[in-house]
Amino acid sequence: PEITKGYEVGFDLGLFKERVSAAFTYFNTKTDNQTVTTRVSNTTGFSNLLTNTGQTQSKGIEISLNTIPVSTKDWEVTVGGNYSYLDNTVNNISADLKNLALATYGNTAGSYAVEGMAFPVIMGFDYKRDPEGRVIINQADGLPTRSDTISILGNAVAKHKLGLNGTIAWKNFSFSMLWEYRGGYQVYHAMGSEMDWSGTGYRTALYNRERLVFPNSVYWDGNKFVENTNITVKNGGGNNGFWSDGINRDVQSNYVTSGDFWKLREMSIAYDVPVAKLFGNNNIVKGMRVSVQGRNLLLFMAKDNYYTDPEYSDAGNDSNGIGLTGIGQTPPARYYGGTETFRF
Repeated sequence: PEITKGYEVGFDLGLFKERVSAAFTYFNTKTDNQTVTTRVSNTTGFSNLLTNTGQTQSKGIEISLNTIPVSTKDWEVTVGGNYSYLDNTVNNISADLKNLALATYGNTAGSYAVEGMAFPVIMGFDYKRDPEGRVIINQADGLPTRSDTISILGNAVAKHKLGLNGTIAWKNFSFSMLWEYRGGYQVYHAMGSEMDWSGTGYRTALYNRERLVFPNSVYWDGNKFVENTNITVKNGGGNNGFWSDGINRDVQSNYVTSGDFWKLREMSIAYDVPVAKLFGNNNIVKGMRVSVQGRNLLLFMAKDNYYTDPEYSDAGNDSNGIGLTGIGQTPPARYYGGTETFRF
């Protein structure tokens, strides 16, 4: 079994006859022998191994605040919010293993546990870069070169979560909504490579289907790195050439974007039916409410996310291998519905 030990401290606060309430919590936990699924060589006759290993640590804060600024005979307004910050770290894995593959596409890009880093991280191939982080190109053809090994491309867990909710009630009617923000993390979009190959990706049209100077690139002139301003990639036009080549599609850093988003989680309108007027003073139906609601109604993503809702995992919702999206998983759906509730 996994063993989790930790502590938390905090307080709850209520003021003005509970019209203002607040809470604060600090937590710090460590989990030993965490249960993870990792890939193993297919020569064993299996593809995955469920095992216990290492130690992870989670610490952070949770804050909530709720107020009732308006409360009269006919009106009541409730406004609230909550915020959480999470610092999730791999303290160690094992004596002879510094990283552990959780969910990967082949033997390269994917979700990994890496000692000393956030849990989990996205790893994959990047371009070769100079000490300032600029991409190194070949002076002859303008093409960049892929790195020799995979590296960490981002943190796959949202460090910041913010929820905002509000309800306006007037007589028997009420209207409520819930917004959520998540930020401070990255997502790898495996679908990006397929979209570039087919010429349907947003990136393939950034340069009007023409040859391009690779952005933020340099070349070695024999003595130093020189900023590239005019050497274009030799085959960058149309929906083929550079975009469908391995030098673009096999570099996973091209498809890592911010996972930050704002989402309208839920919105609803409800009406409490005056049962006394409809049914008289009966002893059966005590209350009835009719409501309509929608979920996942609006989504605002980071500017560099050309692809999809970052809030789902291509590795499956029950996997530690988060931060991966692709064409093999159905994204979250928008929902509309209604309910009728009776109280007896």
